[in-house]
Amino acid sequence: MKKRSRIIYFSVIAFLMISENIGNVYSLMGGLEKTAELMGVPVQDERTRIMILIFLDAVPAIGALLAIWAYRNSTRVQAGRIGVAVTTIGLLAYGSYQFWAATYQLGFMPMMHQFIGIFYAALGIAAWYIGSDLRKNK
Repeated sequence: MKKRSRIIYFSVIAFLMISENIGNVYSLMGGLEKTAELMGVPVQDERTRIMILIFLDAVPAIGALLAIWAYRNSTRVQAGRIGVAVTTIGLLAYGSYQFWAATYQLGFMPMMHQFIGIFYAALGIAAWYIGSDLRKNK
């Protein structure tokens, strides 16, 4: 896979996670009563869930930005290795949490949220393989 394609992949991951983060911060600042009612959980549980998602959004976004930095600057390969690992672990954690929350916490459309969790975990696994050239360089 060419370097440009790898940069595009990690850029999409960074954009996706940063936009999710902005949306979650915006949700947290607004009233959570309607969202909590829609999700079928108490307001405090929804607030806790969104705060966890804000943290879990930031981790892979930072990792993806590090990977992009390494692809654009060949002297930063070590940062890229860290970025690929952080992106992979962050997306796996995000997907696992989404799946767990859908299975055990949310009352509204759990199947859709379970799919979202699986999708993000798959993005994490793909990040590991797509960033393999950074991991192998010495």
